Amino acid sequence: KWNKLRPFTIIGLLLKISKYMKSLVTGGAGFIGSNLVEQLVKMGHQVTVLDNLSTGKLSNLKKVKDKIEFVQIDVANNKDSIDKHFNNIDWVFHLAGLADLVPSIKNPNDYFQVNVKGTLNILESSKKAKIKKLIYAASASCYGIPDKYPTDEKSKIDPQYPYALSKFLGE
Repeated sequence: KWNKLRPFTIIGLLLKISKYMKSLVTGGAGFIGSNLVEQLVKMGHQVTVLDNLSTGKLSNLKKVKDKIEFVQIDVANNKDSIDKHFNNIDWVFHLAGLADLVPSIKNPNDYFQVNVKGTLNILESSKKAKIKKLIYAASASCYGIPDKYPTDEKSKIDPQYPYALSKFLGE
């Protein structure tokens, strides 16, 4: 029955069990990231947010701004500078990335740099710091246009846009 639960329900259960952890959220000033940050803070986590504010907003974090550490940094282009933020972190939630289909057609290199290179940097920093858990925000777009909904994770991968491919490469 566990596989029939929604992914955020499973994460929610795990997070409730793991109170008082130190968590790092990339893309934490975005819509989804900021909501995750708020929940982590409510659960007693010490939270560090890494975000370059290219699409996220500091105003999204106004409810928790005095309870978190915020670092404005681009995880794709500052590999040497991000490592230090992973020290003593238990869990990493990697949500940073570019997320639009049409712009990815016009600027595929931007999507590769941010979504693939940025993810690689997060993985390398996590490995170096011996992070216990890393949760990656993938995208159903890597399945293309599915035959049925909801799409099973074992469905054929068929990325039809640079964005979809860049998210799949992160997996």
